[in-house]
Amino acid sequence: MGPLFNDPQAQRLTQLMDVASLRARVHAANIANQNTPGYKARAVAFEEAFREALGEGGDTSGVAPSVFERSDLAVQPDGNNVSSEREVLEMGQNQTLYNAWAAMAQGKKKLLNIAITAAP
Repeated sequence: MGPLFNDPQAQRLTQLMDVASLRARVHAANIANQNTPGYKARAVAFEEAFREALGEGGDTSGVAPSVFERSDLAVQPDGNNVSSEREVLEMGQNQTLYNAWAAMAQGKKKLLNIAITAAP
């Protein structure tokens, strides 16, 4: 998003959008493998570590997402545990969050542009 976005809030928004993009790819892979025998759904872990970093001073730059196999889901007879309904629901929630973060980033960029063009 350019050099104007070197402030911590903008970096966090970019980080959150990157994680949402990763999460979308993981959901897409899960759906693509919903009929693959033995395939285990994957998910992205990030929010808990992100919240902890915010609580410990706010530096989230070292917080990275991790992809893991979900073991908390019902397993079908073929060993697969993907639920297309759950994946679609979670994809929609993820997309809503991404859109909100992107709107915030765009709003921040517009404010910065206004401040720059209004400066004497």
